[in-house]
Amino acid sequence: MVPYARLAALLTALIALAIATSCRSAGPPPVIDPALASCVPIGTVVLAGIDLDRLRSTSLYRSLPPATLANIETLRDASYLLLASNGKDLLFIARGAFREAPPGATLIAPNLAISGSADSVRAATTQHKTGITGAPQLLDRAAGIAGGRQIWLVAQGGITLPLTGNAANLNRILHFTEYITLAAQIDSGLQLDAAGVCRTTDAGRQLEESLRAILTFAVAGSGGPSGLTAIWNAVEIRRDDLTVHATLSTNSESAEKLLRELTR
Repeated sequence: MVPYARLAALLTALIALAIATSCRSAGPPPVIDPALASCVPIGTVVLAGIDLDRLRSTSLYRSLPPATLANIETLRDASYLLLASNGKDLLFIARGAFREAPPGATLIAPNLAISGSADSVRAATTQHKTGITGAPQLLDRAAGIAGGRQIWLVAQGGITLPLTGNAANLNRILHFTEYITLAAQIDSGLQLDAAGVCRTTDAGRQLEESLRAILTFAVAGSGGPSGLTAIWNAVEIRRDDLTVHATLSTNSESAEKLLRELTR
């Protein structure tokens, strides 16, 4: 029979091994920093993220118009930015090594700054104190597309945003969907992947038709000096049951043209 002391030592070793193994097998860190996520308040319907550190390292970033770069420079100490909207107010949540609060922002922790309307800042501060996000569904969906992407967006479907001009086309898309996602990978070129998840097959068909119509108008209206016709023609649209996908893969020269047009 094994002596009690030896048996106790064996059990202790096995327990220690189990604990060590469980620690090593823990999953990867969250795609979106939990501290940032904890500032996203209840009622958020649109959430977007920008990995500023990774974006700044790209050649496309350096080709942005001076006015756009000047605006981004106000966040020079920020490494990551979340934008959250309840459909009315826009909230900015930044993580970084802040020596002081960025212009117009409030520091709620040494590495967290928020800015927006008084109501949105108050809601974000209150949410942050709970330690959990107020928009878990949006964060779950964002986790599936944000990894390795410099820019991403998730929006709840069936809502109407205060948009005008060509941007109002986004409301048409939202009305067909349960939610939409968009992700941009920027390196030597630009890879855009967008998806709209619809509630019914008929809504998916209507969304596909709407996207193709919007693209046709974009091609027709881009014959001027902007030279975007080839870019719009490169957009691929396909429908997979309830999900409609739109993708664009282009080189750095075309991507620079697109970015200049979008940031005019």
